[in-house]
Amino acid sequence: MGRKNDVLLLTKEQIQSVLTMEDTIRVVEEGFKAFNSGKAVIPFPLSLEIKENRGEVHIKPGYLKGSDKYCIKIASGFYENPKIGLPSSGGMILLFDAKTGVPRSLLVDRGFITDMRTAGAGALAAHCLAKKSVETVAVIGTGTQARLQIEALSKVRDFRVLKVWGRTPANVERYVGDMRQKLTAEIVPVSSAKEAVKNSEVIVTATLSTSPLVKTEWVGKGMHITAMGADSPEKQELETGVLGIADKIVVDSVKQCVRLGEVHHAVEDGTISVEDIHAELGEILLGLKSGRKNEEEITVCDLTGIAAQDVVTSQLVYERALKEKIGSYITI
Repeated sequence: MGRKNDVLLLTKEQIQSVLTMEDTIRVVEEGFKAFNSGKAVIPFPLSLEIKENRGEVHIKPGYLKGSDKYCIKIASGFYENPKIGLPSSGGMILLFDAKTGVPRSLLVDRGFITDMRTAGAGALAAHCLAKKSVETVAVIGTGTQARLQIEALSKVRDFRVLKVWGRTPANVERYVGDMRQKLTAEIVPVSSAKEAVKNSEVIVTATLSTSPLVKTEWVGKGMHITAMGADSPEKQELETGVLGIADKIVVDSVKQCVRLGEVHHAVEDGTISVEDIHAELGEILLGLKSGRKNEEEITVCDLTGIAAQDVVTSQLVYERALKEKIGSYITI
């Protein structure tokens, strides 16, 4: 333990050593429950676009009432970075003492906590909304979230087949090779988004798309869709009609999704109204609203990411780091 004016510095590699997917799903569930229990103080996130460099920065502060810490997260995506050998995701989380405002930890996670907690949220969405017995899953996208979402999904549902589609064949090939090391399911590359969606019971969309990839006519009874790519107003992965035919629309935050997510587009064009949103995910986890009721329902979960997820995950990492005596201290 450092002195009162010391800040614990944790690198991505150190954070990875103490944060498992199972732990992430567990604490993210706590975060959603806190959010829908009136315990979370979550201002609307700030977004900064750096269009000429295909960059975006999201700043999300959050505090859970009664907690001894609050956090401010800075997460970025610079999507030309892979061309120069750099990862597209970046950022850090600042953890402060909630009584004094004194900084306690600088988690230079380079987007890892964001990636993990986002995947954890996807797993919880499937836990609440997907059929109990799932044979076939589809993922649209081949990046970090397309990988972590499926890894997290495998913790809450057994499935035999994973279909994957992406725009770039080389990335699909790489995805298949990598995920075969992590899953027991058969992984099948497909030639179109339509082929991916057809006959799948869970569909995960994890892209940066600004135009719909999933068409309404492809969606059938019993399907669950987790859409997590649309975290800014211009992004969209689903035709708005998909939300129009859904039996249940669930969101992480109504306030955010009507301004940022798939719901935003569907409300804007009049396909649905805000009143058509069935629940926030935390309400289902708390038992205040129902999840899937039968095998025929079409369900959609729109995830834009809320700071409550960052608060609980970063605090878990901090506590584990203290216990295991990892990291280094800097004096301020």
